[in-house]
Amino acid sequence: MAIGDRLLSRLRPFLSKADKERILGAVAEAARATSGEIHVDVVAHAPGKDILDAARRRFALLRLHKTKERNAVLILVAYRDRKFAIVGDEDVHDKAGQGLWERARAALQQAFAAGRYADGIVACVREIGAELARFYPAA
Repeated sequence: MAIGDRLLSRLRPFLSKADKERILGAVAEAARATSGEIHVDVVAHAPGKDILDAARRRFALLRLHKTKERNAVLILVAYRDRKFAIVGDEDVHDKAGQGLWERARAALQQAFAAGRYADGIVACVREIGAELARFYPAA
């Protein structure tokens, strides 16, 4: 699962240590319930102008499309650009449908609008994790 210590150290201006721990906890909690993978990548700026395109490129770079069940999801947050994107593999989309992405986006958007960035990321991870657990329960 994704936010390494090196990455966390770069996020000090955006997320506190406690915020980072909450996000890591939410990812770990989801990992216990599902065989799906949730990766969270927080960067200052997304490369290029299109955050969704940047997320798709990052998804491919991380080889998330190579999971056995095609059940990986990437949440990319570019905090200085004030943008985010959520990309899921094809099987997740086929099973969960557009409703999952809308709920996950809404969880991020509502919290981000209120300046509660960690809360938004945690809520998004939990929303995605619950859906992944439904379709891809832990072995």
